[in-house]
Parts: sequence; C-alpha cells; structure tokens
Amino acid sequence: MLLNKVLVGLFIASGLIACGGGGGGATNTPALTPAPSPTPSPTPTPSPTPAPETGSVITNKLGAWLWYIDQNNDGQTHAQLAQELSDLGVKRVFIKLADDTVNCSLFTDVCDAAVPDTYRAAGVEPWTWSYNYPGDEAGQAEAIYLSAQYGYAGHILDIEVEFDGLSTELSALMQAFRARLDDAVADGHADETFLLGATTWGNPLDHGMRVDIIDDYVDFHMPQTYLENWGANYMADPQYWIEYGNCEYRDLGAEKPIWHIVSTEHEDITVEQLATFIEWAGPNASIWRIPGGEVSNAIWDDWRALNWEQTEFPEAECGENNNAISEAPVSITPPAAVAHYNQLENAQEPSASCSITSLAMVTDYYGITDPVALGQRTPDYLYDRFGLLQDVPTLAAGFDTLAQEAGSNLRDNGVTDGTLQQLRALAREGQPTIVHGWFTGPGHILVVTGFDGNYYTVQDPNGRWNLEKWGSYDTSVSGANQRYPKAAFEYAINDNGTGDDLWLHQFVEQ
Repeated sequence: MLLNKVLVGLFIASGLIACGGGGGGATNTPALTPAPSPTPSPTPTPSPTPAPETGSVITNKLGAWLWYIDQNNDGQTHAQLAQELSDLGVKRVFIKLADDTVNCSLFTDVCDAAVPDTYRAAGVEPWTWSYNYPGDEAGQAEAIYLSAQYGYAGHILDIEVEFDGLSTELSALMQAFRARLDDAVADGHADETFLLGATTWGNPLDHGMRVDIIDDYVDFHMPQTYLENWGANYMADPQYWIEYGNCEYRDLGAEKPIWHIVSTEHEDITVEQLATFIEWAGPNASIWRIPGGEVSNAIWDDWRALNWEQTEFPEAECGENNNAISEAPVSITPPAAVAHYNQLENAQEPSASCSITSLAMVTDYYGITDPVALGQRTPDYLYDRFGLLQDVPTLAAGFDTLAQEAGSNLRDNGVTDGTLQQLRALAREGQPTIVHGWFTGPGHILVVTGFDGNYYTVQDPNGRWNLEKWGSYDTSVSGANQRYPKAAFEYAINDNGTGDDLWLHQFVEQ
C-alpha cells in the first residue's frame, strides 16, 4: 500500500525565520454586457449522438436578469415586477447590486431587505450580481456580504473582458469574494444554501478566460451563450452551441454545473429557438434581460410564449449535473485523528517553534515518535535533538532520520512547486499534511487534517487564526480541530495567485 503525505511550505527565498507571532471604474450607467466574439470557431465539433433520455425535475429554476428597475418602464416598482415575473412563471431574478466597488450608494433600491422579501412573496427567488474589475478586490467583495445581509439567495460575479488572459488578478478577486462570503456565514447572514456563481463568455477559450481558476471558488458557471449576438447560424442550432459550450468549459477545467444564459434583448432569436435553447440548457437556464427601457416591451410576448413550467429536460453532452436543482451531499472522509500540541507549552523558543511542533504531531500520528517512550513531549525532544528545522531541506532530513530509526518506510520527497489541487486531494482523503504560510507576518506552520470543499480542518499549534494573511492569533483559544475557510486559508499559503508555488513535501512508503 502506498502512503502519501504532503508537507506544504510557502517561503520567501530566505526561508521562514519565525512563526506564531503576532479596469474601469463604475458609472451611473454602466455599459451593456460585452458580447462574445461573433465567430467562436468551433473545434472540435461535438460528435453526433442519439437524443438522450429526457429527465424530469420536480420544478425548474428558470430565471431572468434585471439591469436597473428605474431603467425599465417608468415608475415600475419591484412589487409590480415581482408579480409580473411570477405570473409568467419565472423562478429566479438576478438583480444588479454593484459595479466595481460601487454598491448601495448607487443601487439603493436593492440594499433593502424588503426587496428580496417582495420577490419571495411572489414565488420568485431573488439573487444579486455585480460587474467586476481587476483591483480593489476587498472593496468589490463587499457586494456578496451585502447580498447575504439583505437576504438574497446567492450572488453572481460578472467577469468579462477586463480579465481576459489574467490569472493572478482573477484569483485575487475570487478569493476575496469567497472569503467575504465566509464572513457573512460567520456573522449569521448566510448558510450553506447561499450560492456563489460567475458569468463570463460563452466562448472562454477565445478570450483566454481561466475557467479553471473560477471553478475553484464557485458553485456553478453561467456562460453568456448569446446566440443572437453571434448571428443567424448560431441561433439556428441552440443544442449544438450549448453542447459545444459545455465541452469547452469542461476542457478548460470546469467541474461545477453549467447554467447557460441566453440573450433576447435584440429581438432576433425566435420563440422556437429560445424554447430549444432552454430545453437543452436545462432547468437552471436564464434570460438576459428583462424588457423595458432600451429593450423592447414586445419581447414580453416572446417570453409569454415559452413554457416556464417545463419539467422535462434532456441531458446535453458534457452536461453532467447541469440539470440538478440541488446537489446531493458528497461523501467526505473524516479528518485524520492527529493529536494536538500547543507550541506555547514548548520548553524552548515557544513563539518560534511551530515547525517542530507540527512535525511532532505528524511523527506521533505515524507512530514514528511516542512521547511516553521518549519520556517527554515530542516537540521538546525534537528541539533538543534538531533545533527548529524551519526550512524544507532540514525538516525533510529530520523526518527521514526519525523514520529510518523507527523502522518506517516513509520518506520525504520535497518540491517547491506544490499545488493547491494536491493539498485539497490529500486533505479530502484524510491524510495529514503540514502547511507553511503567511498566517502571521513572520510566517507560521500548522497541520491540515481534512477538507470538506469549503473548510480545512487543522491542528494549529498557536491557537485560532484571525483569517487574515499576515494576520494574528488568539492564543487563549485551543488550536485543536480549528476549521478555516478555504478562500482565506489558500490565500495565506499561495503567493503567485495560481496555486502552484507551494513548497511540497510528499511522503511515500518506499
């Protein structure tokens, strides 16, 4: 049997020297959502397949997007719109809450708990969305906190041309939004049912959009599959382009469900084409945007001709889980039963000895060391014998020496380009790992024992972290079995924003 274990470390070139211490701006009238390139150039063509069996859902969540309530028909209220959507059969409404860092100061009508209550009373699920830019990620992420605070069901990031070809900036934005959602959960404004999604190009490959980065943070994707913007040939075959888009997203790293958006604002797509689009896009499809203002009210007639109560949806190619209304719980391996040590109880250099304290937790777990046999706490034994072992080579050598002496076949293969994907996979399997990161200004080291997709379970030798990179600790609280949100935790252990610069020690049985 092969035993894997990861020791992940993030350092500056000089190593960890101590541990345990302390695009465009918003406007009043934002530009319309940019249209995808007119010729996505499909490669390869999805292979023709027999029509799949049609699956039934209890209900659907077909939705519609709102630009501004005051840019729709003059004098229309949210109560009037909610009733109009409800009468039509619309199940979700996506209301703009922010543009860049501008939120409630401009979108005053949205920042009122009475608004989502109004839509819910009409049987329409209220969501919010924001148009986003590189820079001031924390300021932009306030939108998701406000969304949860005012009682909406979820939030969508609109990520477009400003992020074409960008990785670091995109990662920073996604991390900030996920972290701020964690804050909202911690403050009691949201729970696990509040979802985070992102909408971007229907042809992301042409734009260099890092779908794989987005996938790490969202619960679902919403491609802007705007066939009427692309032309008549695209509108003529909605099934083909939905399946093509699904497969492109999957090829680019999307593992989460894909909920397509279609545009009707130019009044070019026919009712029949629109109905076919919804059939193949599935029960989570939505339409951009609600008629009114610059968008002809005649489009309401097309919407009224649709079957908003549809419950039969075939599964499109590359469309796994797209038709699920709610995801089934996944099986999570319990965290590893690693015993906790408090570094502040160490006899020597307690504020700087997170490295050997974390190592002691792991060597005890694998039976390489035993405090009873040693006659002292394992961290104190390791310090007396090796010192602090604060960099990758010395910590690896210390582990290997102890393993050899104990007759263990575990050995350390260290790298400096470990990935978040490796860490997540091993943590999901309940294999203990040791992570170095910027939990404090000087840096800090701790043991990861599990991961449930949203939170890492850790044995933190210093107490409870304040969830800020280069942050601080409450040392009066035990660090045993602390749960740290994914976004905040991963931000603290990754510098380049792409999740592939972690110092990684993989332990294998030889």
